Amino acid sequence: MASTVIEPENDVRRDIAIRLNILARQMRSDFDRRISDVGVTRSQWALIAVVSRRPGATQRSIAEVLEMSEASAGRLIDRLCADGLLERRERDDDRRARAVYLTQQAEPLLEQLAVIARNNEERLFAGFSDTELSEFAGFLDRVYRNVNTG
Repeated sequence: MASTVIEPENDVRRDIAIRLNILARQMRSDFDRRISDVGVTRSQWALIAVVSRRPGATQRSIAEVLEMSEASAGRLIDRLCADGLLERRERDDDRRARAVYLTQQAEPLLEQLAVIARNNEERLFAGFSDTELSEFAGFLDRVYRNVNTG
């Protein structure tokens, strides 16, 4: 039986990759638990947040921002429209495309979700200086680019 030699720098890389995966799962679970009383899923919250930042966005552009299929985005939009949180409107420049907007009913929910997100971020990044956070964001940007170019 051949022995596999793991080089020390690969151990560090592997450990970081494993920890990032575990951390991402823990963060999703924790956030899901924190928003469960609000009555929306993480996916719905993400879509509402995108529409709040990009009023009048199309289903296609929302799907691109969320890195999901147009069909999946469409189903989420349909659900949120049925719940009265979003509405689709015709676009003046393209009758085939529909623009997506928040309704007034979504505003209190958006404020509630923003408070939950802000509290979560404060807890998550407690003890980090602005300089450290900026440096950390730069590291994550590099990892993100590596994932998306490789």
